[in-house]
Amino acid sequence: MPTEATFRFSTYLTLALACVTLGYAQAPMLPEVAGFAVLAVLALGALYFIETRFTLLSIPAANRLGGAVGACFCLWVAYRVKREIDTGEFAHMGWHVLMVAMFGPLVMMLLAAKVARDEKHAGDYWSLHGLALAGVGLAAAFAEEPLCFVLVGLYLVAAVWSLSLFYLGCASGAVPPVPDPNKVVPHAAAASGDPRGTRTGFPAALVWAVCAGVVAVPIYLLTPRSSAPKADFGKPRVEIGYAADQMVDLNRTGALKTNSETAFEVTATYPNGSPKADVSPDQRWRGRTHQQYTGGAWNMEPKRSPNLVRTARQSNPWTAPDLGPGQFTLAFELPPKSKAHFAADPILWLPNQPPPLVGVTEDGEQGWMPSPDGTFYWDPGARQRTRPLKYRQEYAPRPDPDLGPAFQIVDSRLDDSLDLLRTNPVERVKEYADKLLVELIEGGKLPAEWRDPAKLRDPKRRLPRPEHHDLIARAFSAHLATTPTLRYTTDLKRGNAKIDPIEDFLFHSKAGHCERFATALVLMLRSQGIPTVFVLGFKGHEYAGDGKYIVKQEHAHAWAEAFVSVPVPEANRHPDGPAHLFHWRSLDPTPGGDASTDADNDWWNKANAWVDTQFQHYVTDYTPEQRRKELAGFANWLTRVNTLLALVNVIVLVFSVRAVLRWRRVRASTPPAPPPPARWFGELVAVLAAHGIEPGAGDTPMEFAVTAADALRARPGCADVAEVPIAWAGAYYQDRFGGVPPSDARLAELDQDLEQLRRALEPRV
Repeated sequence: MPTEATFRFSTYLTLALACVTLGYAQAPMLPEVAGFAVLAVLALGALYFIETRFTLLSIPAANRLGGAVGACFCLWVAYRVKREIDTGEFAHMGWHVLMVAMFGPLVMMLLAAKVARDEKHAGDYWSLHGLALAGVGLAAAFAEEPLCFVLVGLYLVAAVWSLSLFYLGCASGAVPPVPDPNKVVPHAAAASGDPRGTRTGFPAALVWAVCAGVVAVPIYLLTPRSSAPKADFGKPRVEIGYAADQMVDLNRTGALKTNSETAFEVTATYPNGSPKADVSPDQRWRGRTHQQYTGGAWNMEPKRSPNLVRTARQSNPWTAPDLGPGQFTLAFELPPKSKAHFAADPILWLPNQPPPLVGVTEDGEQGWMPSPDGTFYWDPGARQRTRPLKYRQEYAPRPDPDLGPAFQIVDSRLDDSLDLLRTNPVERVKEYADKLLVELIEGGKLPAEWRDPAKLRDPKRRLPRPEHHDLIARAFSAHLATTPTLRYTTDLKRGNAKIDPIEDFLFHSKAGHCERFATALVLMLRSQGIPTVFVLGFKGHEYAGDGKYIVKQEHAHAWAEAFVSVPVPEANRHPDGPAHLFHWRSLDPTPGGDASTDADNDWWNKANAWVDTQFQHYVTDYTPEQRRKELAGFANWLTRVNTLLALVNVIVLVFSVRAVLRWRRVRASTPPAPPPPARWFGELVAVLAAHGIEPGAGDTPMEFAVTAADALRARPGCADVAEVPIAWAGAYYQDRFGGVPPSDARLAELDQDLEQLRRALEPRV
């Protein structure tokens, strides 16, 4: 590289930032890439310090180094391919994505190998910047963290800076052009013009980079976007959130990303209209129920329910049911794009009373329809999808907040209708549950005669009696939530990708998030003949004051719901009524009940989550509908009186500061203006032209100086002054492009050299 320190530093900094960005973006997917990035940065640092002290590699040696780099890369690729064949770690992504991702280390190693070559020309620098840009582009395809895009921004600033100095270096001859046997290579001159290195050109490059961003961002936000589905490349984003139209796939791996977008809002009020400010912070908001588990995922199947009675009745017109002391109302407001309804869990209702849920439409209140299993549904109609969905739920505290209303079963074919809810496709889950049952018996929590003799002929495979189902369900849930061998995490990994993810969770990885804990509980209870379903919704909220609560996507949560038999208390038992009634019991087996990320809620994580949410909103998921909404909001903000006053104040402040700075510059003493560079360089041109050495059409000053030097060497008696034109051209570039005119002493030296040139050209007598 040229000896000009600023150009060298900017180039090395650009290449190092490209390696850091690529390593950081791909590390979550391929941890070894971070090691390659560290090695590449260390190699670049070492080359930066030794380049001006030692001779670097020749072209043949550099080619041999490139061959060694390629061999190492092939060995690593072979290792990765063998590992993928054995584990199937990235089976959900596909081989094409994995193979593209593995080119990241090759880019970083080639950068270091290319820099190690001595005598680099302009083509080499273009190759280096091209490789760096390819690496950053690959990083952007795999980037998930907001910090990665900060690194991309830093790279862009450094690249603009380095390319600016590269352009000056090419113009001044400091950077040799691509070798051409038929063209004379000009001598090197300083790229930025200051031998002391105090003028870096970085402020100008930073200003231009900021200006480009100021122009590009509004253009991006205003540019019409296609309504076609977004094309995703790289590792799928796995984030905390609720998706009603997607199956719950437990085969996914990777770190869950926090999503701070609002899912819905709910307002709690007492019957007298006063706000309720003490809704439980652990309140669950149920959304969709899943029943069929196959292939490591909960599928989107139609719901089937057993024939149950004593449910709520349809009421038209709707009136609020009387749920007892402490009753309050929850008013929900969901965005139009919402594909599901949510309700406080468990939904409380009383037999032969109106349903506790009512939809609010332009046509009035519409009571939700009751289902035979105690749930309710409502179809507001397609025309309502263009505006927020609004409905209300009547709710009341209960001694056991996890226990739903009671059922009486009248269908003798109950076993047939509940068979789907007892299906456990993972055999080893029953092994885990049977072992846990033995521990309950040994601990005295279950009687020795706990098996149901009517179920199976084989005593070893008999299932628990129905009266023990509720106890077993709560014990299994407590075990998963408290056992130290199972750990909650949002960094999803697989110990053995070839087996079912729940078998892997219980016996190998032993770590996961709420969906894995809830699914494990569902399958464990089903293995014991207890009908259980998987429920997806939210848990928790943020209180906004005045009885208003905000439920965000980061509150998404999963739990289990078991159909259990509960004895009727003696005081409430009717002489002719049943001794046991059935209930849906909600069970939350997630340790600590944590519904979101396991990271500390410090300012850094909150800031990172906010930046991530904004990036998803304005970049990843930016749609024409969102653009119209944002433009309308911006226009509304811009027309406010306070906004206009603030803009006027900012403009006045800017012009005032500018006027003060200009006044201070005028008052400050300024040195006399140096002579224009064109004038004093023109003296050289005039002297040479008088003796037949004139610039050709389109020649740059340096090209003319090189031609003049060759002509002087060919003249008798002028060889000693042949370098004078090149020295004058270098001074001219220093003044014209570097912005630093020659000092008085330097001008005196140039004048003395020009005088010697004039004497040498004069005809000898």
